[in-house]
Amino acid sequence: MKIRKGVQVFTVRDFIKTPEGYESSLKKISEIGYDSVQTFGYQMSEEDHKAFLKDLGLKQESVGGRYEELVQDPAAVKKAIELAHFYETDLVSVGTMPVPLRESREGYLEYAAGINKIGAEMKKEGVKLIYHPHALEFFSLGGGDTGFDVLFNETDPEAFWYCLDTHWLQSGGKNPPDYIRKVKGRMSIMHFKDYRIVGGADPIEQVCKDFAEVGEGNLDWPAIIEACRDIGVEAVIVEQDVCPRDPFQCLKTSFDNMVKLGL
Repeated sequence: MKIRKGVQVFTVRDFIKTPEGYESSLKKISEIGYDSVQTFGYQMSEEDHKAFLKDLGLKQESVGGRYEELVQDPAAVKKAIELAHFYETDLVSVGTMPVPLRESREGYLEYAAGINKIGAEMKKEGVKLIYHPHALEFFSLGGGDTGFDVLFNETDPEAFWYCLDTHWLQSGGKNPPDYIRKVKGRMSIMHFKDYRIVGGADPIEQVCKDFAEVGEGNLDWPAIIEACRDIGVEAVIVEQDVCPRDPFQCLKTSFDNMVKLGL
């Protein structure tokens, strides 16, 4: 099965602050060869935006919703479901969990309960929540558990899915292929960016790491891609949080390297 190659437009956030910049940026992304996006910040109607993406041959992989609004307001849940259907996706991204809940088992359990409440309504309409972990979810809660473990075990697997990120898995001390396989049946899209060790460690115990283009760092990409194929990932989305040069050049490097890797 062909895996789509996409871009999270956060990578080019400095270029999409005006309607003209947004349109120009997405055209460049399409011209590189990408066929999907995760977007935000567009200053046009949903109808015009959908038509614009279609003209560029770009699929909208997910839509967004704020957890705090979704858990409190049924109208926000209804709106997110309608937007997902409008863009012909079944994924609603909820962003990162609220700061007050991140560092205790009780906080993660509270978040999981809220997610299950939202997810129960979305599941009725064929829509799933997706969550993008960073390193913070691998904070130890004691007893061998991390925050990720609590979310994984305490949420409805039919309603709460993942958008794992290769860089943040590595940064959290986890082997990306292992966690890709762990969420089998709960992930259809994921984020690709490399984890690069750079010079300058002083003292030597310091870990100097950087964000890097796919294939330009320390990750084992053949193993990662094999794991993605094994669990049926449908799209891999490049999100480079910090680019050391022109972000569009970085996106092209990632695209070209993914092609070389067989994607």
